Amino acid sequence: MLMSGPTGRVAALWGLRCTRVASLVLLLAWTVTGLAPPAVFAQASAASQSQVWLGPDGQPLPFESEDEVLEFLRTAKVVSREPTPDGITRPQQLLLAAEGVQAHAIFRTFERELRRTRRPDGRYYVRWVDHYGGECAAYELDRRLGLGLVPPTVARRLGANDGNVQLWIEGDRDETDPQFRVRSPIAWMKQQWDMDLFDNLILNVDRNARNTLVDKDDRLWLIDHTRAFQPKGELLDPEKLQKVNRVFWDRLQSMSDEELKDVVREHIALDQMVALVERRALLDERVQALVDEHGEAAVFY
Repeated sequence: MLMSGPTGRVAALWGLRCTRVASLVLLLAWTVTGLAPPAVFAQASAASQSQVWLGPDGQPLPFESEDEVLEFLRTAKVVSREPTPDGITRPQQLLLAAEGVQAHAIFRTFERELRRTRRPDGRYYVRWVDHYGGECAAYELDRRLGLGLVPPTVARRLGANDGNVQLWIEGDRDETDPQFRVRSPIAWMKQQWDMDLFDNLILNVDRNARNTLVDKDDRLWLIDHTRAFQPKGELLDPEKLQKVNRVFWDRLQSMSDEELKDVVREHIALDQMVALVERRALLDERVQALVDEHGEAAVFY
């Protein structure tokens, strides 16, 4: 019988901690010996970038590219709208349909701004934002950087409401289930590192168990970024940054400040874009310090 409540959550967290420890042991051996990453690590990385989108019946959707998914989200007819059971921002689950294809999506419209406030994370904000545009910005930046962590998301107006529409991840698994296991601890740890790096870049102050999803293929998905991109030029938790995705880093480094702003310009305000650029510079300093201390081979994967 499965455990529930606090006991079950503790067991699940212990299982995930053991998974992380096992991954770190393997990676420590790789780092100490100075050898290249094991083949399984590279294979897991490549596999994590492939995706088959699923419909409400659990069967693959007939989209041949992510651009086709985005067009569907922008234009498909809304068959039904239902409130979701969780979330203080009151998102709605949509059933969309176009040319015989049906898919679920989530529609967020929430927007709020506070001035001169100290939040539960201890940070003081001259301006603090909670806005649906952050989800679109997170998706566009994630896609540009090649991480593949945020589900396809578009800006869309439904009726009198502006918001974002994001593809629903069907069949997600509960990380708090004590029976939760992943097939590849190395691939799982890599996704955790990617999440930590991304959250520092976008200053996502609201990452918790409710806004991470795990699909049937152990792929991690990040959702609910309405509180990301705060207009504050500091990193979320730089000490968590120990390993860096080379693809992510090279793409981030290749963009000028204006190009970086252009990726998110349609969805967030100017002060949020300026803070994003400032955080990129702080990430440069953090990663360079890691390389100086440990060497590139130990930092990048």
